[in-house]
Formats: sequence, structure tokens, C-alpha cells
Amino acid sequence: MQLSQSMSSKNNRTLFFAAAGASLVIFAALIALSLASIKINFILVIFFALLPLFLIKPEIFLIFLFLFTPSVRIISTNETILAGTALNFNAVISLSILFFGLIMVLKKRREISELILSSRFTKIFIAFLLLVLLSLAYSIDRNSSFEEFIRIIGLFLLFLYSYAAIKDKKFFKALVLSMVIGAIIPALIGLYQFFNHSGWWDKTIGLYRIQGTFLHPATFSFYLLLIIPVVWAYWASVRKSGNKLASLFFLTLAAFFLFLVVASLTRGAWVGLLAMIFIYGVFKNRKFLIAAGVVLILAYLVVPAIQSRVDDVINPKYNSSFVIRQRIVDTTLPAAFKSPIYGYGFGAFETIHDRYNEEAHTYESLQAHNDYLRILIELGMIGLILYISLFSSLYLKVHELIGKTRDIENKNYLFSLVIIWAGALAISFGDNILRTMEVQYLLWAYTGAVLAFTTYNTSNSSSPLAK
Repeated sequence: MQLSQSMSSKNNRTLFFAAAGASLVIFAALIALSLASIKINFILVIFFALLPLFLIKPEIFLIFLFLFTPSVRIISTNETILAGTALNFNAVISLSILFFGLIMVLKKRREISELILSSRFTKIFIAFLLLVLLSLAYSIDRNSSFEEFIRIIGLFLLFLYSYAAIKDKKFFKALVLSMVIGAIIPALIGLYQFFNHSGWWDKTIGLYRIQGTFLHPATFSFYLLLIIPVVWAYWASVRKSGNKLASLFFLTLAAFFLFLVVASLTRGAWVGLLAMIFIYGVFKNRKFLIAAGVVLILAYLVVPAIQSRVDDVINPKYNSSFVIRQRIVDTTLPAAFKSPIYGYGFGAFETIHDRYNEEAHTYESLQAHNDYLRILIELGMIGLILYISLFSSLYLKVHELIGKTRDIENKNYLFSLVIIWAGALAISFGDNILRTMEVQYLLWAYTGAVLAFTTYNTSNSSSPLAK
């Protein structure tokens, strides 16, 4: 028993120092990129050099996806690979998820078939996908519907891909660690922007907001917020192993991410944070809930920027994003009553918005800024019921697995899944999180990985996917 614990502690230390080394290498590479202005070409060289490894072991691509790509979101989006085309590195990543995910699913097709047949969650997901596919036939914007269908298929495939990739505890920990470490560089750049008063200019409040390496402060803050439950679960595991240095590192990292979420001045992220605090406080620690409430009140009273953003909800300015969101609901909701059952086609919200709101052409985005409103209008009541049922079934699955296991580590990872989705679903009331692919990648890959790990770990047997 002592030998087993010693080996576990040694493995955790090895993973920790390997991840720290990898993060330093990537950080140095990014500095070199910015100084040499090589950027996208350098990234492509790294990617194609790793292709043979990805083909041999498709699961390694998942490590690459989370360890590397968050640090190059702006570069990979803005720079096209072929002149005169829309092909950028993000498009390459999306196609690679489809390609390597399909390889992995075909490789583990028997086990994936068993998952689909035995899980209500996956069946509802497939039903939602079929409705999205069917909407292509009646969509008022078929091009957008087709693009969104590819997006949602990619997310389902990523979920299966991540589930199939988990063959043992070691790889599960490596994948989770890559998610955590991959967020460090964007966070460090966000910290630089905070002190340097740079980033993304928000004309509605007259301030620069930190965005890290992402295109928008909201995306940056959502990503860091939803990483925090992952860090918490990993920290709990490390603390149990007795590695005090690593435990302190991950605890500090969670606090660092939390600071940047607040400093981003993204109210949607704050709503998600409140939901996560509530779930953790109610089910894990009531004293934490009270303490967090006191801290939040003090932050509102002491920090003018936070006070201003909160007051803008109570008494919003004419150009407030809160007012714009209210107007979007008021002007587009009547469209739902004209096609209440099956909607206008997945991805057609922009067209509806333009038709029903004369001011829409002056907005920076024609999107719904509310995933539930979007689904109601695009897929009708059928789509909204399926969407809500999807997460209800996921909660029931997690609850079932928690009830079956006595392992604290399993319980922590499963509970982190509840927290992360509570935050994401709360954010969805005021933002387009379903279209924010980097966040969706994190959500679905983590969901697949946790379900795979805890399912086989609960059954006290080796992973069925390793057979």
C-alpha cells in the first residue's frame, strides 16, 4: 500500500514538473514568435511535424489541442494560411478534431456503440443532432444551418473522442493537466494587459478590458472561469497524494484565474461564477457560501469598476450591452410564436434578428446573446426541450456515478463536472456560449474524459476502452 502511494506521488510530481517545463517552453516560443514575426508559419511547422505522432496515437492530439491552441487564438484566427481564402489555423484545428476524432471512434467503435446504446445522455444528444440535421430541410438560411450542423457534430465527436481516448488514470491526468497548463499563458498575457491598461477597448464603459490571447474579453473570462473547477479537482487529487509544492501551485493558479475573471469586467462570467459558488456552497461547504457572499459584497463596495458594472444592470445606460440584450429578446421573441414547434433552422437566428429588429445592422453582432432564446427560435420547443433534457440526463448520469463510487477522487471529478456545467448554463442566459468553440471544446472534452475515467474506475476494472 505504501509502495503504491509512493509511486502515485512520484507520478504526480513527474507530471507536475513536466507540465511546468512544457509551459515554459511554449511561453519562450511565443516570445520568439512575437519578436521574429514568424507567427502562423512557425505554428504550422510544429503542427505538421507532430502529424505522424497524431496519426499513430490520436489521443495525443487532445493534449496538443489544450496545451497549445489557447495561446494562439488571436494569431490563428486573424492570419489566413492561403491568401484569398478563409482558411486559418483554427479551421485546421476544427478539421483535425473531426479527422482524428473519427479515427479514434472507429478504432473504439464497439465500446462507443455500447456507450451510445446504454446512455440516455448520448441518445438525447443524437436526437438533438438529428433535429439539427432535419432543420436543413426547412431552414431560412441553409448555409448557416449547414455550418452550425458541422459545429455541433464536431462537439459530439469531440465528446466521444475524449471518452474513447481515456484508457488509464495516467492519460486522464495528463489530459486534465494539459487543460490547466494550457490556460497559463493566456492568463499571463491577460495579467500584462491588466497592469499595462491594454487589451480590448470597450466603448460602452470607456475602458480597456483584458482579453489574454483570445478575441474578446468574454471568451477569455469564460475559458478561465470554466477551467477553475478542473483546477480544483486536480488540486484535490494532488493534495491527497501529499505533494505540498504542487498543491500550493494549483491552489495559487485557481486564485490567479479567479482574479482575472473578475478583472475582465465580464458580467456573464460573473453570473457563471455566482452559479458555481452557489452549487459548491450548497452541496460542499455552506461556510464557503457565506464567506464568498461577504467577499462579493465587499468587492462591490470597494472596487469602483465592479460597482459600475453592477449598477449598469440596475440603471443601464442607453448603449449598455445589457439594454441591447433586452432589446434582442423583445424584438425577436415574437418570431418564436410564428413557428413554435420546430423553429426556422439551426443557425438562422441572425436572419430572424435582422428581419425583426431595424437597429440590428448597427450592432457588432447579430447573435442572440442567449442560447436558450436562440434554440427556441431556431429549433422551436422541440429543440429547447431536447437541449434542456440533454443536461438533465447528464446530471442524472453524474448523480448515478457519484452514488456508485466511494472513491473521493472520483467524486471530486464528477462534482467538478456539475460545477463547470452550472457555470456554463448560467452564462448561456446572456451570451453565445454555444458558438464559442474554444469554450465548447473544453466543456465537451472534459465531460467525455471524466465520464470515461469515473465509469471504469468505479467498476474497479481496467478501462473498457483499452480493450
